[in-house]
Amino acid sequence: MATLTRTALQLNAALGIVCTVAAGAMMSLVLTRPERIAVAVAQHEYGAIVSAMAAELAGWLHALLRFL
Repeated sequence: MATLTRTALQLNAALGIVCTVAAGAMMSLVLTRPERIAVAVAQHEYGAIVSAMAAELAGWLHALLRFL
């Protein structure tokens, strides 16, 4: 039972980290490119939002790796 509890807590922590990073990327996009996000939401083009978030996360990763 302890192993199942530990696994559930680790999964919960990983999901929390992923959701926090995704929310940060979305807020960054809303603050830097609000018109692009507004148009994509108005036209129900969620693929454009996902690709913009992926590009934002790739930029963050590139900056982090360049720093290291």
